[in-house]
This record gives sequence, C-alpha cells and structure tokens, in this order.
Amino acid sequence: MNRRPSTPFAGFRALASAVLFLAFAFSATAQVSKAPQINARSAALIDACTGTLLYAKNPDLALPPASLTKLVTLHIVYEEIAAGRLSEDELIEIDKRDCSPYVPYGSSIMYLHPGMKVSVRDLMLGAAVVSGNDAAYALARRISGSYEAFAERMNQAVRDMGFDSLVFVEPSGLSELSLVSARQFALFAKKYLDLHPQALAELHSVRSIEFPRAEHTAPGFVPAARTVQYNRNPLISSYPGADGLKTGYIIEVGFNMAGTAMRGDTRFIVVTLGGTGSSYAGGGAQRTRDTKALLDWAFENFVTVSPDPGPMPEPRAWFGATRRVTLIPSGKAAVTLPIADSGNATARYEVPESVNAPIAKGDRIGRIVYSAGGKDLYAVDLVAGAPVERAGFFRRIFDGIARFFTNLFGKK
Repeated sequence: MNRRPSTPFAGFRALASAVLFLAFAFSATAQVSKAPQINARSAALIDACTGTLLYAKNPDLALPPASLTKLVTLHIVYEEIAAGRLSEDELIEIDKRDCSPYVPYGSSIMYLHPGMKVSVRDLMLGAAVVSGNDAAYALARRISGSYEAFAERMNQAVRDMGFDSLVFVEPSGLSELSLVSARQFALFAKKYLDLHPQALAELHSVRSIEFPRAEHTAPGFVPAARTVQYNRNPLISSYPGADGLKTGYIIEVGFNMAGTAMRGDTRFIVVTLGGTGSSYAGGGAQRTRDTKALLDWAFENFVTVSPDPGPMPEPRAWFGATRRVTLIPSGKAAVTLPIADSGNATARYEVPESVNAPIAKGDRIGRIVYSAGGKDLYAVDLVAGAPVERAGFFRRIFDGIARFFTNLFGKK
C-alpha cells in the first residue's frame, strides 16, 4: 500500500463478451440477491476460474492503481525467474536511488539501506507483503536498469495479454500517471494467478516478514533489533478463505484493493478503486468492508461447477499425417452459475466430425457449451493440442477417395 504526502488482448476481449452475456443472464434471475452498495468509485468482481463478471460499478473508469501496480512488477519478476535470467536466491546490492529519501519516507517501504545485499526472494516479499516501494524499485533496476525501461516492459506485458486500459509509468504505484480499469485489472489478476499460482502461498498470504535481519548489515547501517513487518492486506487474517492479493493508496485516487478468496472449488477476485474515508484509517477500513461485502455476496450467490460432457471427441483429420486431432480446452472447463442452478448444469460438445489438415497447435476446432434451465450460458473453445501435419502424396490420394465415398454414403 502506498502512502504519499499531498501534492498540488484479443482473447480477453472475446472473454469479456461472454462474461457480459452471462452477467446479463444472471441479472434477470430472482435466485441472485441484490448486490451490496459500496463506497469505491469503481469495482469489478469476477470468478477467478472462468473470468465471469458478476458485479460491476463503473468498471471501465480509468484510475491510478497505486500499489496494485506491484502485481504487474511481480509478474515480470516471476517471468524472469522462469526464463532463468533471475534467481530467488540472487543477492541484489541496494542502490541509494532505491531508498529514502529518493523513495518518499512517508510511503510504504521495507526499509532498504544503500549497500545492503538482499535476496530477490526477500525483495518479492517486501513488495507483496509490506508493499515496499523501495523493493519494487530495486527489483525493477536489477531487471531493466531503470524505472522507465521497466515500465516499458510492464506496458508491453499487459498489451501482449490484451489489456489496453492498463498503463504504467513506474514499478511501485507512487505515480498518479499510471492508470487501470477495475474490469481489466481484475482479469489481469486472474491471469497472474493462472500463470503464477505459487504466488499466493509464497507471497500474498504471508502474514509477516522479518526485515532487516542480521545479514543485512551495510556501510553505516547495522540492524538494531528484530523487526517484524505485517501484511498490509487485512483480509489475510480476517476473512475465511482469503489469501491475497494487494492493497493500494495514494492521495490522488484514494483506497484501492485487489482481493481474492477461495472456498471449496470456487475462487473470486474483487478489484475496488477510488475508495474514500474521513481519515487514513477510516478509508482503509471502508475499503476492507467493501471487499468483504462483495465477496460475501459472491459466495452466497454463485459457485463454479464443471459438469462432465463425456469423453473428449477426436475429429478425423483428412489428409493428415495422423488420423485424429487431439483436442484440449483453451481455458478452464467450468462455468459460473447461481448456486440454485448449479445442480441443473449440463455440458455438451460442439465439435465437427472431421477437419482438413494441416492443423496448427492451438487452432480452434470446437467448443464445450454449458447450459442451465434450458439456456446456453457459457462456452469454452476446444483447440488442437498438437499440430497435424499434411500427409504425403499417396495418403492424400487415399483420403480423397475415402472422403468421397464417406460423403456419398453418409458414413461418419
């Protein structure tokens, strides 16, 4: 969370369309209770499995994300680790430019000191648990050399995911010039959890960190005593099932939160932006009440289910080097439904009997359609799990003859 002194995807776009359709279908049913009134200027609530939009208040309003920014920073850190360009055990020597007074002392910091050697793991915890702006800056400088270059990396990453309303100018969230929308940031949080599910246990649900420790002695600085810093997200210790994600505050926007909780097989993500309060403590408490109210409403009314449509079809691949196409879901094979309808949910395949090779991995072949109460509510694309190369000349001749007689006599 940032405190600051007062100063004068094409795939995701398609998902958003399906989400809007499903949310409209829900709004017409009496089985869903009225959503709570909240203080925040903007909010979005989604199912973390399917991405279904269940609640929205000004969801496309562009507002500064404050420390929610650090989720994008951590996403890039995880990418660097996965690529082998960074290790959680690597020690980074802290630059004075990543410490107070360059980082405002009144903002959230993990109390880095110039010359300290701090592991990437500790810096990730510092950014996630205590919202350390100094930690975010140190990680960004190590990866990209400067805050500006790192911001370019952040913007490219979210553009590649299809999020055109997320714009960042630095890695911590201190700047009011970074902008997000609640809708797209909630979908980014879903993608973050899909890509880095370990982040919840490793970072966001950690209740406290000890920093600095004895090994963090640096020129002109010796840790005086054991220092414990606590998670800035009160949901972690106060809401059943909560295990993330991030709080944020700067005076230009107010109080933000990206919260998530899981019960059973159902997880929801809430993003609230622009909360207000008569004091810092009051605004933070109101932000928590807003998030809890939306999560309560979601768990009381909705559930994620995965009705079984049966064995996966394998369409015939005419003219292919292999006879059949292996299909896989392009996303989570599940649907979000009102709890009262969940027992009536069904699923069916819509897949052609045959396709023509060549077929590239990831080509859309069909879909799983989920229904309840006689209405189709949601679909998940089925794509080729492996390429099917074009067969050689004689196989193509044989398949041409076989397909002619198959069509002639109506055989499958």
